[in-house]
Amino acid sequence: MNNNSLAMGWAALAGIVLVAAGALGFLNTSLVGTSENALLHTDNIHNIVHLLTGLLALGIAFGLKGEQLVNGVIGFGVLYVIILVAVLLSPTLFGIFSVAANGPIHIVHAAVATVSLGVGFMARGSSAAMAR
Repeated sequence: MNNNSLAMGWAALAGIVLVAAGALGFLNTSLVGTSENALLHTDNIHNIVHLLTGLLALGIAFGLKGEQLVNGVIGFGVLYVIILVAVLLSPTLFGIFSVAANGPIHIVHAAVATVSLGVGFMARGSSAAMAR
């Protein structure tokens, strides 16, 4: 498996998981929802953000190739760094969310950012080495 395939696979996996999390949030399950017992506290706006970023990741995975794919995965990682910092500063995203983000959500955001950046830079390094 080359690193572009890894980048595509990661973006597809992230997209599927984020779309699923967004959809589950609307069902208000014990995994994702507004309930205090939910592992990941989300509201409808947060669920929509998960759906949209999931669709973005799927677009990156299946709509981009080569260097654009790699840059898309890196950009997705940067987006999730921004989301992480914003939600750490204000768990309700400055009043946009009605339910404050909790610790597990911060961990998920950090993981998505870290893996996206890691995979993207690894694929970029591999592509640059192969071009020489």
